[in-house]
Amino acid sequence: MLPSPRLARRRAGTSSGADTRPASSGPAERGGGVIACGACGQPVTSTAARIDRAGSHAHTFANPHGIVFHIGCFDRAPGCTTASAPETLFSWFPGHAWQVAACRGCSAHLGWLFSGPDRFHGLILDRLVEAGEPH
Repeated sequence: MLPSPRLARRRAGTSSGADTRPASSGPAERGGGVIACGACGQPVTSTAARIDRAGSHAHTFANPHGIVFHIGCFDRAPGCTTASAPETLFSWFPGHAWQVAACRGCSAHLGWLFSGPDRFHGLILDRLVEAGEPH
C-alpha cells in the first residue's frame, strides 16, 4: 500500500469534456474517501483513484516560469474539467500531452489532465482537501 500524501487544508484550480463519465458519478460513488476542491468544496476525486506514474504518486515539478507545483496522480477526477487545448511542449511526463484542469464548481486551477499512452490527472495537492477537513 502506498503512503497517503498529506493534503493541505488551505483555501486555494483537470478533466474535461474528454472525461466522458457523467457528472453524477462522483468520487464517493466509486469508493475511497472524497477529495474536494480546497476553494469551494466541490468533490473532485477519491483516495481510491490515487495512482503511481513515473514511480511515484506525488511529484514536484517547476513550469518554464519557475513556478513549482507539488502534484499527485489520479486515474480519474470527475470533479474537474479541462480549460485549455492539449499541449505537448514542456510536458512533465514524456509522451503525454497536457491540458489545464479546473474545478467544475468554481473554475479554480487544480492541475492538469495528461493524455498519451494512458490518461491521468496530475492534481496540485495543496489545492485539495479530504472530505471532512475545513476548506
